[in-house]
Parts: sequence; structure tokens; C-alpha cells
Amino acid sequence: MKQTTIKSSVEIKGIGLHTGKESRIIISPAPADTGIVFNFADKDSLKVNVDSMIISTNRGTILAHNGYSIYTVEHILSALNGLEIDNAEIMLEGEEIPSCDGSAKAFVEKLKDAGIEILGKARNIIQLPEPIWIFNGDKGIFALPSDRLSIYYAIEFPWIGKQWIFYEHSPSRYEQEIAPARTFGFEEEIEMLMTEGLAKGGSFLNSIIVGRNGYSSPLRYPDEFVRHKLLDLMGDIYLLGRRINATIFVVKGGHNLHVELVKRIKEVINDR
Repeated sequence: MKQTTIKSSVEIKGIGLHTGKESRIIISPAPADTGIVFNFADKDSLKVNVDSMIISTNRGTILAHNGYSIYTVEHILSALNGLEIDNAEIMLEGEEIPSCDGSAKAFVEKLKDAGIEILGKARNIIQLPEPIWIFNGDKGIFALPSDRLSIYYAIEFPWIGKQWIFYEHSPSRYEQEIAPARTFGFEEEIEMLMTEGLAKGGSFLNSIIVGRNGYSSPLRYPDEFVRHKLLDLMGDIYLLGRRINATIFVVKGGHNLHVELVKRIKEVINDR
């Protein structure tokens, strides 16, 4: 398989979910072996990989570089991973990726509008040399060697109950089954999140609020919540800087567990 990029630049504007501030990104084509790179106004740049400074995984994945912080990178990275786009430059104006509707749907639509270009160089996909697992109480994540990417994900939350999904990756399945799944939060946590400086841009337009009496909007899928967790995982594992083939199992996961897996994978492949 050959590496890919997009054919033309696309722009996305909006409010940041956590900062509540306006932001804008321009996603542009990039040559083979560029990877995914964030560019800043002063010409500084950050190449996305597991060595990027990850300063928080609390309700989102936040990267930092030379005084810059980039909030909520997981949805745009998920869209790029889901569409198998290997190379792109992302100019960021602001501190956070626009939240759009709380899913990856708008990013996928824009990237498809731009068109996907096949480049002349072979894609270097990570192949796991051995099983990897991490457990923390009743939460766990483990990955097995495979010749493709597939994911089993299970969650359990108050007022949601248990949900689980099996996903075998393809760009078309990602676009139809995963990208539209929206982020969610709990009514009882809103005040706490605001106190922590998070969710300042949250609204019914970019989040599903879960409460004792139901949900703030109709669901796009009966199991939309676990689909969004899988969407987040697709973004977080792209912090590896390239695609991976593995069978990944997740029980009660989140950004912290996802990133721990990414770091462990990097350690294992570096040791070989």
C-alpha cells in the first residue's frame, strides 16, 4: 500500500469544546514521510508522534510544544487515521481544534471534499511483535499482533449501562459507523468540569448530556456512546505517527488508557 495525502487545502472554524474560544484550522497536503504536523503562526511546528509532549488526557488529549497547547486533538487525528491519510499539515489558529458537532463527521466530510491523493512511497504500518496489555482495576486494554486493525470496545456508565462494539477497520466503515458518534458528558459533572477549566465551549450542539431523565438529544446510533469511545481510540493511537495493524481489546477505556497503550507500543517496537 502507498502513502496518501489530501489533494487540496480545507478550512474548518468553530468553538473549542474545552476552551470555549474560537479557533480555525487549515489542513493542507504534505509530501510522503511528512506524517501529521501541526503548524503555528510563528512558523514553529509539532510533528505528531508518541514523543510529542502529552500534558493531559483528562476528558481529551492535549499536546504541548514550545509554549503552545493544542486541546482536543483526538477527533481530527481519528478522522485522518480512519480515512488512512498518512501525511498532512494542519495550521492552527487558536488553542484547540474546533469541536464542530462533537464527532469526527465534519472532519471526514472536509477531508473527502479535498480528495485523497496516493503518493509514490510505500506505507510503513506498525506490526506488533508481541502481545501488550495494561490493566488498572476493572479497566484494561490489550493489543495482539494481527495483519489488520480490529477493535473490541466495551463500556459501562450510570444511565447508559453496558455497551460494546466490534469494529474491523476500513475507511468506509469508519465514515459510516464511527465518525458521526458524538462526545458525551454527564449532567452531574458539568459544574465540576467548569471548575477544572474544562467544557467551557460545551453545549447541546457539540455534546450529548446524559442525565437521570435521559439524553439531551436523540441518538444517532443505539450504542453511540461506545462508538465515540472507539472514535477517540482511533485518534489516540494515531499518536504513534503512523498506522498500526493489531487486534485491540478495551474494557472501560479512556484517553489515559489509550495513551498508555501507545507509549507501551512505542517501547516495544523501539526495543526490536
